[in-house]
Amino acid sequence: MAGRYDLVPIENRINRLMRSISLSHLVASFPPGSRVLEIGCGTGEEALALASRGVDVVALDPSAEMIRIAESKAKSRGTAGRVKFHQASARDIPRLAESLDGPFDGGYASFSLAYEPDLRPVVEGLHLLLRAHSRFHASVPSRVCLVELVLSVGSGHPSYAGRRLATSHGHKVGIRFVPIRTYTPDSLARLFSPFFTLEAIEALPAIVPPPYMNRIYARFNGFADALERADARLRGRFPFRSFGDHFLARFRHTA
Repeated sequence: MAGRYDLVPIENRINRLMRSISLSHLVASFPPGSRVLEIGCGTGEEALALASRGVDVVALDPSAEMIRIAESKAKSRGTAGRVKFHQASARDIPRLAESLDGPFDGGYASFSLAYEPDLRPVVEGLHLLLRAHSRFHASVPSRVCLVELVLSVGSGHPSYAGRRLATSHGHKVGIRFVPIRTYTPDSLARLFSPFFTLEAIEALPAIVPPPYMNRIYARFNGFADALERADARLRGRFPFRSFGDHFLARFRHTA
């Protein structure tokens, strides 16, 4: 996917919306002068956006090609001095803790933790690397997606929404299906609970359909505009905040 990764938000309006919401929260949480850790940076768009605002970022991704593209973009944009990229998976953080040169003022994992089969080593690594009282943002797939549930039941295919209830299920990435895990805010909070407290959650998105429905959604620009305005009002409210395609969880490092 690395070669066309940056085309996804250009081609997919829903994906672009989700990334925009995610970045807005990161910009609000990490002011210039902060030093933060990113898990699963892809081609580095969020890291580079923060670096352009004066934030120092150490970013990890398991794909060598993603890292190569990210480093090339950093050089061309003049932000190479503020961002360092490392080829590593989230589960590698505990053994890399010393070499990553912490502590950090915060961290984030945008749409990347779903691919990890076990978040416990990730949480332990973050505990080693983040300062006390710092923030960590994680965007993960929801166990229940309200829009998907309504549409799948209404079309006579309830099992499609039900696949999220399994321990893991296949998710299409490019031409391949890879296993991902879904979460509820409570289940994610329990995994982080030894060292982090859940402060807030927000649906990504709340009433806009999941990104795989973009071809249909993009045909109705006027309707989509109105739906996204309504989504902005609802995605942080109960009960919508827990039932989006993904949800963004903001944690505080309490240890």
